[in-house]
Amino acid sequence: MLKFGKYEVRKQIGAGSFGDVFKGFDTVIQRNVAIKTCTTAGEEARTRFCREAQISGNLQHPNIVTLYDFGIEGETAFLVQEFLTGEDLDDRIRRGEVVPLGTKLDWLEQIAEGLRYAHGKGVIHRDVKPGNVRVQRDGTAKILDFGVAKLMHEESVLTRTGMTLGTTAYVSPEQISGKELDARSDIFSYGVLAYELLTYERPFAGASGIEMLHAIVSSDPRPLADVWPECPPALAAFLGRCLEKEPDRRYQSFAEVLEELRALAQEARPDQPRPG
Repeated sequence: MLKFGKYEVRKQIGAGSFGDVFKGFDTVIQRNVAIKTCTTAGEEARTRFCREAQISGNLQHPNIVTLYDFGIEGETAFLVQEFLTGEDLDDRIRRGEVVPLGTKLDWLEQIAEGLRYAHGKGVIHRDVKPGNVRVQRDGTAKILDFGVAKLMHEESVLTRTGMTLGTTAYVSPEQISGKELDARSDIFSYGVLAYELLTYERPFAGASGIEMLHAIVSSDPRPLADVWPECPPALAAFLGRCLEKEPDRRYQSFAEVLEELRALAQEARPDQPRPG
């Protein structure tokens, strides 16, 4: 049986940014865990993996996956996280399942809470997307994968260009331009995620990665009236402000995002028409 220290590997459940992801079992504490490994030989990848452990290990919040342990077994570095039930948000989006508007707004509020906490700890995620959010069976949303995160007070010593970090459809205009990032970059990516969750369509379209990046920098988001005619005007305005090209025109913090989002949630009606 494959083991990493005291952790037994039960089965492979996916692939991460740097290697494989396994469901494991802590033989001492007797609990299920998730084990992420770094099998990439490149020095930069291994450095990022170690930084992910350092950054994640100092984040303790109900809406962020908890890191339990980090170690090296032979030539393989690994980190151990809480094992999460449920599925990633992008799986739900791909299925286009019917989800009440109030539930979607609750997920968005939880994601914003986690990002507000991370920013308060000086951490910019830089890869906010549905595939990095797990919705558990009890409805709790957890932010995953701080593999390309950076500390606000540090220069991006591992960054080659803005477009090499994050996922193409969700990067901010300033990421694409290779500018130094602050917390408002995560707000733009969050806006893309929110637009997609609410409409099951992405705000920017492109037949290739280059076209997508060009659209993010140069084009307006798809008009919500074309995608979701029944969208409440206040919610449309909220998404529009998150997706402003210029950081100074966006919400300036997730505290502001949450204030607006909570007001929207109070106004949402159970019978509100919604896509999906």
